[in-house]
Amino acid sequence: MDYPFRAPDGSMREIINPVIVQLVTDEGIDGFAVCFGGNNTRIASLKACCEDLSDVIIGQDINHVAEAWQKLWRATGPMGHQGYPQAALSAIDSALWAVKAKAQNMPLAHLLGGFRDKVPVYASHLLWRNWTVDELQKDAAMLVKKGFKAMKMRMGTNPFKVEIERYKAVREVVGDNVNIMLDCNWAYTVFDAIKLGRALQEMGLFWFEDPLASDDPAQIAQVADALDIPVVAGETYCTKFEFRRLIENRSADIFMVDMQRVGGVTEWMKVASMCQAWNIPVASHLFPDFSLHLVAAIPNGFIMEYMPWWDKIYANPYQVKDGFIEVRNTPGLGLELDPKALKKFAMK
Repeated sequence: MDYPFRAPDGSMREIINPVIVQLVTDEGIDGFAVCFGGNNTRIASLKACCEDLSDVIIGQDINHVAEAWQKLWRATGPMGHQGYPQAALSAIDSALWAVKAKAQNMPLAHLLGGFRDKVPVYASHLLWRNWTVDELQKDAAMLVKKGFKAMKMRMGTNPFKVEIERYKAVREVVGDNVNIMLDCNWAYTVFDAIKLGRALQEMGLFWFEDPLASDDPAQIAQVADALDIPVVAGETYCTKFEFRRLIENRSADIFMVDMQRVGGVTEWMKVASMCQAWNIPVASHLFPDFSLHLVAAIPNGFIMEYMPWWDKIYANPYQVKDGFIEVRNTPGLGLELDPKALKKFAMK
């Protein structure tokens, strides 16, 4: 489906199609989850990987989700627990949780813990690197009018002076009561990240995300130790074992966990529990359909990334109100797929 998106390298992507994994029990209870590869050139491979794992899940008791996850983990072991295999595992696991929540007649957030019934969100679908200053200001002002209390912009391609001016332009139109996050998409060295972070923290930057062109936990920790604003990291980490390295190094102030990369709902919740033991807040990465329930379920759930790429496939997409999204008191995800949209956007 068409959705204009600027990738971290600044290139424009017009198509971000997901693979939809649907599960149906013998009693007719259905659930779904999504995974994606960035554009149509990788969707066929991802779809094939999901289909290859279908035999692992057929006949599975939905009350034994942990058992199912372990089967999927073993089945994907020879391929490695990253990339397509991990994305497919994650989607199947998450769809199982959606089915289980429906079967138990409760929202997924309640099944997972039910800590809160509404979650703060930040707008992440605009303010890209290649936006002009006018585009940045126009979109930022529009987001404020829509009720967002927080929004994220990207940096990493311009000289520091230019990047700082772009940040000032956004701050000018949103005022002091709206939080601005910055995602650097791994653009800088330790030295440059600290230099930029120190300049922006004096201008009210809310958080500093993925500053380094390195996933070395010790180097991330160097940046976090040098700054007085939260450093955010974690979205590219693929297992709880990798997150353990981040925790042991006290690498970041807030961990961002990606449901698709980390192993679905099952592992997302485990990572969140690990973080709680170390008093680390957790933010979600993408997948607002599930992330709403995940962040709502845990005491250390901090904020949810709002990226409405796939609202078009839902009959009843979630709506942001005054900077929050509420958990609907309906079984499962509180979302239903739109058959007409699925037919319209199906890949040929």
